[in-house]
Amino acid sequence: MQAYPWVFWARNLGLLTALVAASGCTERDPGDETDSDTTTDGPATDGSMTEGPVTEGPTTDPPTTTDPTDGPMSDTEGPEPNPTVPIGSSLEADILFVVDNSLSMATRQAKLAAAMPAFVEALGGLSYRIGITTTDNGNPRCPMDTTPERGELVLTSCLERVAAGEFEVPGILDDVSAACTATCSLSDADLPIKPTATHASNGELAPRKWVEVEGNGGGASNLPEGVSPAQALQCFMPQGVTGCGFESHLESMFRAIARTADEASASNFGFLRPQASLSVVLFSDETDCSPQPDFEEIFTTNKVFWEDPDAPAPTSALCWNAGVRCEGAGPTYAGCSAENHDLEGNPGVSDEKAVLRPVSHYTAFLQAIEDEKRKFDPFAEVRVMMIAGVPRGYESHQAEIVYEDSFDPQVQNDFGIGHGCIDAESLGAVPPVREREVAEAFAVGEDRDIFSICDDDYSATMAAIASRIADQLRPACMPLCVADVAPESPVVDPNCEVFEVDPGAQTRVPLPKCEEVGGNWIIPAGSTMCFAELVDQGGQTPSAIDDMSPVCVAEGFNLEFVVVRSTPVPSGATFEATCEVSPNPSLDCPAL
Repeated sequence: MQAYPWVFWARNLGLLTALVAASGCTERDPGDETDSDTTTDGPATDGSMTEGPVTEGPTTDPPTTTDPTDGPMSDTEGPEPNPTVPIGSSLEADILFVVDNSLSMATRQAKLAAAMPAFVEALGGLSYRIGITTTDNGNPRCPMDTTPERGELVLTSCLERVAAGEFEVPGILDDVSAACTATCSLSDADLPIKPTATHASNGELAPRKWVEVEGNGGGASNLPEGVSPAQALQCFMPQGVTGCGFESHLESMFRAIARTADEASASNFGFLRPQASLSVVLFSDETDCSPQPDFEEIFTTNKVFWEDPDAPAPTSALCWNAGVRCEGAGPTYAGCSAENHDLEGNPGVSDEKAVLRPVSHYTAFLQAIEDEKRKFDPFAEVRVMMIAGVPRGYESHQAEIVYEDSFDPQVQNDFGIGHGCIDAESLGAVPPVREREVAEAFAVGEDRDIFSICDDDYSATMAAIASRIADQLRPACMPLCVADVAPESPVVDPNCEVFEVDPGAQTRVPLPKCEEVGGNWIIPAGSTMCFAELVDQGGQTPSAIDDMSPVCVAEGFNLEFVVVRSTPVPSGATFEATCEVSPNPSLDCPAL
C-alpha cells in the first residue's frame, strides 16, 4: 500500500486566534440557516470533532522545566507545566469545482480545460483533492431525459460525454465536441482511478470520484502511471452542454459538500477532510437560480417572475427577477443585491417565504464548516471563488460591475438584465449577485476572488486561483519560544512530545520521532506515523530537511513540527505537542 504523508504544523490556539484578530481577520456573520430538503444540513466535516476524554497510551511524562535557575518561580510553587499545543493541518486542500454545463458554455469549458496546466503548476507542493460537479440540480423546466448531478461528484472523461451526445443539442446547437477533444485524448479506459482510503473509510480502498495528489511537488496520485494531474483534469473538466439552463450554482455546491458526510453517497463520501482547507470554484456565465423546494411552481404555473407572462415558458430572467433587487429606476442601477421575494413577488420577506433559497442558508452552512475547521487550525479558511460575468480586471479593483438593462430587447427578455461582460466571440455573461455575495462573505484579503469569464485565456485566472488556495495554507509555526536543551549545537534542540488524540477511540497515542534517510523523513519500522522538528533558521545545518519556513523565521519562531503518516488520520483525530519552553524568550527568540 502506498504511503500517504499527511503534514501537520504546531499551533497555539489562543495566541494564534489573537494574531488573527490583530491582522484584521474577523469571524463572518453566518446569518440564519434554513432547513434543507432531503439533504442533510449542517457542517459537512466527515466526522466528529467534539472534545472527549482520552486515555493515554504508554508514554513518558511530558517534559517540564525543573532547573530552579531557569527563571523566576514562586517560593512555594513548583515549575509551571509546559503548555499543550494543538497541531493543525497546513498543506492539504480540498477543492470543489461547480461547472456550468448549459448550452452557452462550450468555448468556455474549452478554455477552462486548457488552463489546467497553469492551475496545477500553481498549486505547487500542496496535497490536494479536486472534485467536480455541475450547476445542474434539476428543474421542472428542464428535459426529463437529462441526468442532473444534484451535487454528486463526477469523474468521467469528456470523450465519454462526446460519445453520449452531450456536446450537441439537435436542432439548436451544432457539434461542439472540440471543447473536449482540443485538450483531451484520454478515455475512461485510459484513466482508471487507483483505489485509495479516506479518513472515513476505515482503511477500505476504493476508486474515488476525485483527483487526489500528495504533496512534495505533486508526487504520487490516484491517477494511472504516466498521466499527470493536468492531463487528467483537461479531460475531466469539460462537462458538456446538455445541462439545465436554470443553473443552481449554490444548491449544487451545498449538496456536493453536504454529501461528503453521507455514507449513502458513493461518489462524495469522504471527500471533505476535517483538517484540510476548503475552496469552492464556481464557473458559470449566468446567475444562480436555486429554488426553495416547496416553491418550484415559479417555473410552471406561477408567472409572477416571468419576463413575459404570456410566453409558453420562462426564460432565465426568472432567476434574476426572483432573487435580485436593484437600486434606482434604471436603466443603469446604483447596485444590485440578493433579495428574498415571496410567491406574490413581494420583496424583503423572511427566509422561510423566499422562493429562491436565501443566500444566508449557504453562508451559514459554509461558516459552520469553517468554524469546525478552526478547532484544528485557528487560521483555517473556507474560500469561495468564481469565474463569472464580471468585467476584466474586477478581481484587482481595476473595473467594477455595471448593472444596467440591456439595449437589446432579446437579451433583456432572456436574462432580465444586461450583460456584465462580453467576450471576443460576442458571447455575453450575466453579472453575478447571489453567488457574488457568498464569495464576498468568504473573501480573504483585499483582492476579490471573482474573475471574468469573458477573458480570452483562463491560464492567468486559474494560476491566481491556485496561488490563493496555496497562500492561505501558511506554514504554522510553534507560537511559543521553545527551550534549547543542547545550547552547544548550532540549532535549537527541543525537548518535545507529540500525541495523536482520537476522542472517538478514547486514545492519546505518542508518536515516535521520524528518521532522516537520504534527505527525507522516514517513519520508523513498526509505526504508521512519526514527527519531526524543523529548527534551522537559515543555513545553520548542511541539510535542507530541517529548514524552517521563511514565514516562521520572519515572525521570530524557533520551531515547526511535521507529522508524517502512512495512513489517513482517523475521523475527528487531532494532534498535540508538549515542549519545554524557554525560560528567557527575549534572549532565545528576540523577534517573537
